[in-house]
Amino acid sequence: MCLDSLVLQTVRPAEVLVVHSGSDPETQALCERDWAGRGLNVQYFAYPHKSAALQRDFAVRRTHQPLVMFADDDMEFERDWVESLLRVLEQDPGIGATMGRIMNQTIAVPTRLWRVYRKLVSTPSRAAVPGNVIGALVPNGFPAEALDPIPAEWVGGCITLMRKDAYLSVNGFAPHFRGSSPGEDVDLGYRLSRRWKVYYVPAARCLHHQSPSGRENIGRHQYLSMRSRYAFCRASVGMGAARALIEIAVWASFQTLSELGQLRRGRLRRDFLSACWGRVRGFWSCLGWSPADEKFPEWHETHVAG
Repeated sequence: MCLDSLVLQTVRPAEVLVVHSGSDPETQALCERDWAGRGLNVQYFAYPHKSAALQRDFAVRRTHQPLVMFADDDMEFERDWVESLLRVLEQDPGIGATMGRIMNQTIAVPTRLWRVYRKLVSTPSRAAVPGNVIGALVPNGFPAEALDPIPAEWVGGCITLMRKDAYLSVNGFAPHFRGSSPGEDVDLGYRLSRRWKVYYVPAARCLHHQSPSGRENIGRHQYLSMRSRYAFCRASVGMGAARALIEIAVWASFQTLSELGQLRRGRLRRDFLSACWGRVRGFWSCLGWSPADEKFPEWHETHVAG
């Protein structure tokens, strides 16, 4: 599906690097089909660590192309996807990245509870601005009716076209991300937006056929989410440890209240307790942790340059 939609692009990518951390043989077999005969140069790499951030970093540092596009295997792009993102990126050498619009996964208007959160942890001038990153790694969405590009402080990990120079200028994805790497794209976009211009391009459209259950259980995901938010506050924003812990504790409290709010609609997630326990474990793991001291795995460092 993803590769098929790339074949149909009005501007095709020069190469496609598939970095696979799974054990199934089907993925490699798919990549080894005759894509060259359809005008697509597909290269397959087996990667030993399950980490969306590390796998993407591996691909970026392997390529010699000046522009890189991030995509997941469950993406389906409209024919002018690359062309639409490229058109905006080329307007100004100071633009480091452009991201498109996922038609079936819009970021909803914040509920009253999350509007309170934004006002609590941010200033009035920033709290509701489209594209801003608020508090502990919480991205603001964009107006559904938007037609023109909008400045942003974050990017989407599977919907973004980026200058490789811009990526390297902020040292890319942080090495502390593991597993599904929740928030790795928002963290990267935030750091990138401090040096480069970043834009949301609603004219570039795609579909994300994501599994409702995600790629790991909710307890593990929430554990990693807490660590990602703490690392963002500490390493990207520059907060002290105490304030960063307060920030993630506030976010976790609002997240728990949001999940409990489902009781008003007569339902509560069956994995609610697992999610709560994951957040507790994640908070505990941040005590005494220095995200800035994390390093890339030795295999990654050895093989990333080819």
